[in-house]
Amino acid sequence: MATERLATEAMHEARRVQGMNDLLARNWWALALRGAAAVMLGLLAFLLPGATVATLAVLLAAYLLMDGLFAIVGGLRAAQAQERSLPFILDGVVSLVAGAVALLWPEASLFALIFVIAAWSVITGFAKIMTAWRMHRTHGKWAWGVAGALSVLFGFGMWVLPSLGLLAVALGVGSYLIAYGALAIITAFRLRRCLHDRNHHSNHGNAVAAE
Repeated sequence: MATERLATEAMHEARRVQGMNDLLARNWWALALRGAAAVMLGLLAFLLPGATVATLAVLLAAYLLMDGLFAIVGGLRAAQAQERSLPFILDGVVSLVAGAVALLWPEASLFALIFVIAAWSVITGFAKIMTAWRMHRTHGKWAWGVAGALSVLFGFGMWVLPSLGLLAVALGVGSYLIAYGALAIITAFRLRRCLHDRNHHSNHGNAVAAE
C-alpha cells in the first residue's frame, strides 16, 4: 500500500510539473515581451548617462509595472489550470509594489531607490529560481535559473553601487536589465520551440490515428 501511494504521489507530482511546463510554453510570448522590455530599458539607461534619480525611478517604474502585470497574468492562468501559481504571483506582486513605489515617489533619495531595486531584485530572483527548479531542461531551465541567480546577486550588489555615484547605478541597472532580458528571451524561444514540437507530435499522432 505504501509503495502504491508513493507511486501515485510521484505520478501526480510529475503531472503537475508537466502541467506547469506546458503552461509556460503556451505563454512564451509574455516572457519574450518581458525580456524585450528589459533590454530596451537597459539600453535606455546607457543612453541617458546624465539621468537624475527621478528619471531612473520613472523608467524603472514603467518596466516594473508591465513586468508585474505579465507575471500576475501567468500566475492567474496557472491557478485556473490548478497548477503551481505562487512563484508567478509572488514575482508579479513584488514587481507591481516596487513599480508603484518608484512611480509615486520619483523624488526619493538615491538610497530609497536603491532599496526598492535591491528588494525587488532579490525577491523576484528567488521566485524565478523556484520556477526554474520545476522546469524541464528543454524548456530553458538553465537560462531562467541563471536569470534568477543574476537577479539575486544584482540585488545584493546594489548596496555597493551608490558609493560610486548615480552614473554607476544607472550603468549597473542597465547592464543587469540587458543581461536579464537576453536570458528571458532565450527562455521564451526555447519554450516556443518546445510548444511547436509538442503540437507537431500531437498533430502527427492524430493524423496517424485517423488513418
